[in-house]
Amino acid sequence: MAKARWTLKLSPVLVLIALAVPSSAFGQATRTWVSGVGDDVNPCSRTAPCKTFAGAISKTANGGEINCLDPGGFGGVTITKSLTIKCQYTEGGVLVAQTNAIVVNAAATDKVTLRGLDINGIGVGAPTSLVGVKVLSAARVTLIDNEIYRFKAGVSIQPTSAATRVLLVNNHIHDNDLGVFNGPGNNTITSTVATLRYNTIHDNFCGVATGAFGANGSTPTAANNCGTSAAGVIDKTAATRLWHNGIHDNSFGVYGRGANAVTDLGWNEITGNTTFGLRRLDGAITRTTTPVSNILSNAADDPPNGTIGISKYRRAR
Repeated sequence: MAKARWTLKLSPVLVLIALAVPSSAFGQATRTWVSGVGDDVNPCSRTAPCKTFAGAISKTANGGEINCLDPGGFGGVTITKSLTIKCQYTEGGVLVAQTNAIVVNAAATDKVTLRGLDINGIGVGAPTSLVGVKVLSAARVTLIDNEIYRFKAGVSIQPTSAATRVLLVNNHIHDNDLGVFNGPGNNTITSTVATLRYNTIHDNFCGVATGAFGANGSTPTAANNCGTSAAGVIDKTAATRLWHNGIHDNSFGVYGRGANAVTDLGWNEITGNTTFGLRRLDGAITRTTTPVSNILSNAADDPPNGTIGISKYRRAR
């Protein structure tokens, strides 16, 4: 009886605690699902999937993962925590008009991965949608096996938090004003580093641009120096490392601006760019490795002005 009376006295306290804790604390899962026939009122489980990435993200725990259960268009999303979105086994569409598709604005310690997405700014002719993937803050962002097209900027890396590193592997980036931009978002960060491997970047006005002075706008304007700003308030190291990429048939292939803008080239094919294959302004540095990239059939090229050695390691027997 004493135990029962104690439980009854405690019950109102438990009710108050339950009311004080947000319901999301009980509803978040480490893996959630979206479906083309889902509904965002669902819990985003495999048997009751959500309709959009925006609907699923609030029900996904920090460090969790969103998967596509079947084909669909799942809309744009702003990512504010460690998160993985993977749809490589089906159509994971992100179709937007006149806005950003995916914005990464997480904590400086968070890690974000996007894999297997079809990110489409729609329309023909001059793009009106803003940025396909915009990186503002995170420790690490990884883009794998995505198609990104018909944006003012396909991928824009403009970090405002320290030590942001972005890795792009095996993406198809085309039909944008600017394919990939990498530059500091403010003058308080130490550096921004982007590594590109095995990507195909073609039929953009500018393929890959690196700007030590930052971008010329919140959404970089490619027609003005490939989105790079002139010397001003911002001047930080912006390093872009290009290995094994195909950068073809753009107006400008690889563009750098500012003495702290460093582009490393190795094993790339940079061909058929109609204004410049390689372009350097304001003391930008373009370094080649051994073996060097194939840089040919461009209208013009600013020759590389630096080298970086690649050493081979052989284990002793």
